[in-house]
Amino acid sequence: MSSKQLDYSIFDRFNFERKPVGVKYSLSKPKGIEQTDKSLALCEMFREAQTGKPFYVTKENVQCGEQVIGIVEFPPIMYSGQLGPMFAMFKNAGANRRIYDYVPVLPKDSVKYITHASIDQMSFDPDLLIITANTTQAEIILRASSYSDGKMWNSKGTTCLACAWIYAHPYLSGELNYTISGLGFSMKARQVLPDGLFIITFPFDTLSSLIENLKDMEWEPYWFNLGRDGFVSEVQKRSGELFQQLS
Repeated sequence: MSSKQLDYSIFDRFNFERKPVGVKYSLSKPKGIEQTDKSLALCEMFREAQTGKPFYVTKENVQCGEQVIGIVEFPPIMYSGQLGPMFAMFKNAGANRRIYDYVPVLPKDSVKYITHASIDQMSFDPDLLIITANTTQAEIILRASSYSDGKMWNSKGTTCLACAWIYAHPYLSGELNYTISGLGFSMKARQVLPDGLFIITFPFDTLSSLIENLKDMEWEPYWFNLGRDGFVSEVQKRSGELFQQLS
């Protein structure tokens, strides 16, 4: 596994209650990292890494969500949609069946080992960086994500297989994705996180610009501390001045 090329120290400024977690996919066994002895759902793994030492998992450790990372294929009972009504996730099998036409999954057998490490223990540049943030922290992170290129934020998800939008979609699409804890059915049932936290996943090719933007931009702009009336007044004043300059 390659060593780190990026400096992630800028994230220390957030003082996250729950540490960001790096995820690395590989076909070869990671060196210097131990395999976990636990059986975990995919959606539980980044939570596990937030408070423990780095670990990797293989097929035998993935208790749920293994289809998302291409370890196995969906069985007919899932494709049929029969599970959705049983779990009160969908009104009928047809509604459940529909998600399998668009839910993102990694190609079969393209990954054998999945490494997780909290950002302060990462010895590698991750394929995915999963950030758990409150609203104030999320505003800064999302603003930084589009600070230099103006790209749209994306939030995609489904009631079931919520892990696919955390672990597969950003990696395959090259786009960040975010969801809110408490929305994913299995994650809520497993009590992975308290409700109401942002879970933001960045793919590898967005991390360099994210870090640079966090270093460059104002985290708490002057405008945020003027109050409603002060903000309106200052916008009118500054806009008027700019208009005069450009007229």
